[in-house]
Amino acid sequence: MVMDPTSAAEARERVAKWIEETRQIFSLLPELIASDHHPGASPQKEVDKLHKDIEELKRENHLLRLEKDEIAQAMGQIAAKLGITPRRSPFERSGPGEHPRQPEHPKAAESPKHVEQPKAVEPSKS
Repeated sequence: MVMDPTSAAEARERVAKWIEETRQIFSLLPELIASDHHPGASPQKEVDKLHKDIEELKRENHLLRLEKDEIAQAMGQIAAKLGITPRRSPFERSGPGEHPRQPEHPKAAESPKHVEQPKAVEPSKS
């Protein structure tokens, strides 16, 4: 593709402008990165704040686990009243040295398979 002299001059001018803008942006980057952190906050204050946040999240996690256990217990009681055997969650963790609990009742599918009787063939409608 060949450019006419006017188009080539405009393209050079645009490229020169982009280069100058890029230089200005690069000169601002250190200032932008520094201002991203809390102005005047020392690293120790940030660490302390993060520790406080972690402790708050641990407390919240503990409360949510307690609520989850209460809900699971209530659901178990409801299931028992309805005569349903609740399934063990695949996400439940075993303690160290413990093996995951085996199902209380063997599956019916493990017994000899039931063979279906052949169905009577209906006469075709031809």
